[in-house]
Amino acid sequence: MKVNNQLKLQRLIGKVDNDFNISESDWIPRVAAWVIDALSQMKVLPMERKRRELEVSDKIAQFPCELNATELKVFDSNGNEIPVYNREKECGCRQSTLSSTGELIGITDSSAKNGWETVQVANIVNPSGRNFVLNGNCIELNFDTDKIEVESYEVATYHDDYYDCECPYIYDDGLLLEALSWYILFKYLSRGSHHAVYDLKSNNPVTNPYIQWNTLRPKAAASVKSKIGNAKDGWNNFFYNWTFLPRG
Repeated sequence: MKVNNQLKLQRLIGKVDNDFNISESDWIPRVAAWVIDALSQMKVLPMERKRRELEVSDKIAQFPCELNATELKVFDSNGNEIPVYNREKECGCRQSTLSSTGELIGITDSSAKNGWETVQVANIVNPSGRNFVLNGNCIELNFDTDKIEVESYEVATYHDDYYDCECPYIYDDGLLLEALSWYILFKYLSRGSHHAVYDLKSNNPVTNPYIQWNTLRPKAAASVKSKIGNAKDGWNNFFYNWTFLPRG
């Protein structure tokens, strides 16, 4: 996906290296994960629907990463959507009267002595009876199959050729760039590393990256949300029907 106003990861790493002059380089491969954490805390983490195929073994499919169950959709090999198991609805499947939800309907037999007699109840919403339950990162099915497809909201990423990895989309905003830089330095020092100028134990806000991050975080979040709310460059698609649709 191509969007405008995108901040490349190289730009952020270059700023951190130039501003803080970190002598080591082992922090660079961790930047993508740290940025995802920071954007999540600011509630400006781009999300998008992704669909993937999963292999099924003994009616269980293992999701390869942390599963976001919000608006999760599961499909069989024919593309038919499989509903999640609902105990309340399923437990009433043998009732002989129409449920209050309208999902159960009695099937009658005109050959009965009294003319009409309810002989069974069918679920017209899920006539196949197939369903699934979530158990951690496992999708447990009540039917046999070799594969399923799963659609869910996941972090929106692009492949960065320079670092050869999946990197999060970052909105190009000056305050956001500054806040992320301080967050990266904070995470770097949190790993036990030392810096000649900056220290997490410092009482001086100028030299304590944790204080700088927490000061800039709400300002950067407000700036990004305002710009995305007024943008017509594709960024709203990352947030539509997700955690928020920014409106300033």
